[in-house]
Order: sequence, then structure tokens, then C-alpha cells
Amino acid sequence: MIDYLQDDDDLLISNGDFSTGECTIQHQKDLLCAEKGDYKLNPTIGVAALTYVDDEDPQNLRRAIAVEFTRDGMQVNKIDWRSNTNLTIDAFYK
Repeated sequence: MIDYLQDDDDLLISNGDFSTGECTIQHQKDLLCAEKGDYKLNPTIGVAALTYVDDEDPQNLRRAIAVEFTRDGMQVNKIDWRSNTNLTIDAFYK
């Protein structure tokens, strides 16, 4: 998916204009961090991954990611979480 690119703080600007490019990873990061209600135009979207830190069943986080990414138009092939610090997601926009 092509969209406006951003760094951690703001939109990227190149040659006096907003930069565009492949942003699937950026969208995945935004969805993982967003909590319900963060986006005014779509208040029901967001995984809120930090709320799963102490969850005893890692399937709950996998399920939440799959649901939200699918709702956003991605095809989710694999979500792998082998340790508390290494989350691998294979998903892309159709």
C-alpha cells in the first residue's frame, strides 16, 4: 500500500513535499499500538498490544492482531511469537 510516510514523530518531507511510499509496516505498527478510540473516524480499530503484556495466553494477542489486520484489509499468513520480545508478522494488503 502506498501512503504518506512518517518517522516516529512526524510526516516525512522530501524536496518540500510530503514523502509517499510503501507503508504496510507503518500501518501494522500503528494498528498494533492503537487502542480502541484512538482514531476518531474509526473508533473500534486497534490491537492495543501493550494490554497483552501480562496475558497468560499468547493466543489472545495473535487473535487480536489477526482480527484487526483483516478488518484493515490485510491477508494474514502467519503470526509468530516465540518469546516475549520477538513478534513476527507475515501480513500484506490484498
